Amino acid sequence: MPRQRRRRSSVSLDAVEPYKRNRSLHEHLRRLILDGAIPNGASISQVELAERLGVSRTPLREAMKMLQAEGIVHADHGRRTRVTALDVGDIDTVYGTRVLMEGAGVLVMVPLLDRARINELAGAVQEMRKHAFDPNTEVWARAHRRFHRTLIPEAGREFARTLSTYFDRAERLRKMFQTEEIAGGVRLHAEHEAILRACKAKNASKAAALVARHSARAALTLMAQISPEREPTLVRTALQLFSALESA
Repeated sequence: MPRQRRRRSSVSLDAVEPYKRNRSLHEHLRRLILDGAIPNGASISQVELAERLGVSRTPLREAMKMLQAEGIVHADHGRRTRVTALDVGDIDTVYGTRVLMEGAGVLVMVPLLDRARINELAGAVQEMRKHAFDPNTEVWARAHRRFHRTLIPEAGREFARTLSTYFDRAERLRKMFQTEEIAGGVRLHAEHEAILRACKAKNASKAAALVARHSARAALTLMAQISPEREPTLVRTALQLFSALESA
C-alpha cells in the first residue's frame, strides 16, 4: 500500500517560535496570527504546526477551537486550519463595527466604574506614556489593549467576546496594511487621557464619543493611506451617532 503523502502548510512556518509556556498556548497562537508570523489567509497543517511549536496535537486542537470561536481561524478539511482572511475592503466593516460596539459598551460601563477599574485605566495610560518611544512597540501595544479592554462592559460575556474579536481584526488590518506610523492616532496620549477624565467624571456620553473618535481616527487614517478611493461609510456613520449623542 503506497504511503500517504503528508500534507504541509500553505506557507512557511519558519517565523513561528517554539512555545515557551510563559503564557497559554491559545494566547501564544493568537499573538503569532495577530503579529503576522502566521500570515493572513494561511492554510496550516496542525501536525506541522505542533512539531514547530514543540507541543502535542491535543492541546493544539483545543487552542485552535478557541481561536475558531473567536473568528480568528476556521476549520478546513482534514487536519488543516485556515487563518480567517482579511483584506482592504474589510477595514470599514471591522472598524465601523468596533466603533459601534465599543461606544455602546462604554455607555453601559462608565456609570458602573469603580475605583479599581479607574485605577486600571489610569495605569494603562501611564504605561503607554512611559513606553511611547521604546524600540519594542509591543510593550506599548499591550498597555493600549489593556486600556480598551478595561472599557468593555463586564455584563454580557458574549458582547465582550465579540468586541474582543473586532479588536483583534482591527489590529491585524493595521499591521498588515499600515505603511507608516499613524501620527497623532495610535499613540495620541491626549485622546486616552481625555477618555480617562470622562470616565472619572462618570460622563458616559462624553466618554463614548471620545472613544468613537479615537477608534475612527485610526480607521480613517489607515484607509486614507492605502485605499483613498473607498468611502468609509460605516465608520463615519458610527462616529456621527456618538457625536450627536454627546451634543444632545
